[in-house]
Amino acid sequence: MKPRLLADENTSHRMVSACRQLEDMFPIIHISDLENGASLSVKDPALLMTLRDRGMILVGFDRASIPLHAGTLTREGVGHAGVILFRRSVSTTAYGKQAHLLVNLWNEGKNWDWDDRIEYLPRQ
Repeated sequence: MKPRLLADENTSHRMVSACRQLEDMFPIIHISDLENGASLSVKDPALLMTLRDRGMILVGFDRASIPLHAGTLTREGVGHAGVILFRRSVSTTAYGKQAHLLVNLWNEGKNWDWDDRIEYLPRQ
């Protein structure tokens, strides 16, 4: 399985595990497992560009800065590989709910063009 989704450092390993309980081969890894954590604490723009180069979509809760940086990269023509953010209504400790929302979105949208796309969960 080639991972397509990367859970950021503010997202729990428990959510990643919950996704895999729903679907054994779900294509997500936690940022700490990417190159032995080499991307931990990397600034948002640099992380988004690294993930763009790898074709990986960022999953997280950072609704304050990630959309801003992603939008800037898009406007500058650099772009990003996609972002999925949980809305405030989803608790950071509701791992099962997070997993269900993410797995359902991915099953619907895994073949979408994710370049420069930002999706919020739950979708409204």
